[in-house]
Amino acid sequence: MNMEFHKKRRQQFLGEDRYRTTAPILVDSIAYFDTNPYGSGRNQAERDMLGRMSAALDRFNMLTFKYTAGEPIEPLRSELEQVVAAYERYGELLWSFRKDRNEVVFEFTSIDDYCQLMQLIGLCFLLHRRDLLPRLAALQDGVDGTNGGCDVIYEEFMIHVVGPEKRYQTDHACQIRPYENLFYALTEDTQAKQLKELDLFLKHWYKDLAGTGWHDSHKPDENGNQGGYYGYWSFEAGAAVLLLGIEDDSSLHKYLYYPKDLVAWAREHAKLTQADVASPGHSLRLRCEANQPCPKTGFWFTPARASSRQRFEAGQVMPEVGGDYGATVWQWDELQD
Repeated sequence: MNMEFHKKRRQQFLGEDRYRTTAPILVDSIAYFDTNPYGSGRNQAERDMLGRMSAALDRFNMLTFKYTAGEPIEPLRSELEQVVAAYERYGELLWSFRKDRNEVVFEFTSIDDYCQLMQLIGLCFLLHRRDLLPRLAALQDGVDGTNGGCDVIYEEFMIHVVGPEKRYQTDHACQIRPYENLFYALTEDTQAKQLKELDLFLKHWYKDLAGTGWHDSHKPDENGNQGGYYGYWSFEAGAAVLLLGIEDDSSLHKYLYYPKDLVAWAREHAKLTQADVASPGHSLRLRCEANQPCPKTGFWFTPARASSRQRFEAGQVMPEVGGDYGATVWQWDELQD
């Protein structure tokens, strides 16, 4: 093993060979499913939806993979936005397929979905991309906040973005284990109590998530392959430390999946959050209705038609695509390449 890789990787389960061979596969899969349908599904609409879901998950896995491999943290800030944008594209096709914009992109009752949602929220805080949290909320809240208040831990994180008066009151937790202690940590009144609850949360985090698809994926199968291991990280625990203002988190460093490097980076770059808070409009996605002039040159897509991504010039009239989805609304594609 290359000693440089051995030193910089953030978890010992990841070998250099696996990283060098698997990363290009992920990149190719993302490129393909960004625009192509999945191989299974009842009809074209479902295959297109599943294709975008696969691309979004692969983008999330790629970001996690890079962090696990010890790659620099700064570039992950822009990659996180690409992950959120990919889930937005998936969301539009999900809502079209289900014919219901109140469907959540991450099921609160699915342990896999819930875990990933918590990780994404944690990354938004740790990478100082709070501007992306309203976009994540739009994937979960439904029309006019129909789904607001589904989960108390989700709401506890979101009030740090918009304030409690703009979120929803609830005492319902969709996933008790292991997240109950995380909620207690976020609501305790002293740092000693907060750290105690975070320690309990992390103590049970990996064991209690045994039902997820990625659990134990670092263990080789009968052919010696690691399967879907990209790293085990409780980014939400790191976000809690940051939000609670805990300066000494050394008692949590014993947990392999506590992202101590990312927490340290977040503290060192705290001024980035001030920029996010000062520019809330940065989180708004450009939209343009059909038959209106294009507001910005670049690539756009519409959920009214699969594989609709195309380039328009500023001032060009955006076309109507027809179909039974409803009004054609074009959306700016965050991926301009």
